[in-house]
Amino acid sequence: MYEGSGDPLATREAFAPFLDHWLAAENFACTAAHTPDGTLVGYVYGAPLTTHTSWWDAITPPLDTAATTENGTRTFALSELLVDRGWRGTGTARRLHDALLHGRPESRVTLLTPVDHPKVIELYHSWGYERVGECVPFVGAPRLVTMLRS
Repeated sequence: MYEGSGDPLATREAFAPFLDHWLAAENFACTAAHTPDGTLVGYVYGAPLTTHTSWWDAITPPLDTAATTENGTRTFALSELLVDRGWRGTGTARRLHDALLHGRPESRVTLLTPVDHPKVIELYHSWGYERVGECVPFVGAPRLVTMLRS
């Protein structure tokens, strides 16, 4: 689904270790959408933040300790939500998002999205997410908006 995106972090070599990290996370969860013939049209995944997470470390402005203290069940980190171009605007993203989070025990959800994607930021805002800061979570990553939804 990333093919032709031009995103250097979307190459198989760059993406595989990132995905491996999330797959190894305790309570990792993933939801996918397919056409009736089995063609993948989208997916979403993530995991709860652990007590030793670095998720909040690079955010500016820094958040207070009360907002960033994790216990392994407080915050679900939605790592990725991707829908095939041909299926965008159909509600697939929202259905995937809601299916992944349905029944989860965490009291809040966080996600990161590129600062240069205002339509995506507004979409997440319409789903109840609030912007809490910005970050560059690792070397080579773009500047990202950090969002949180209770």
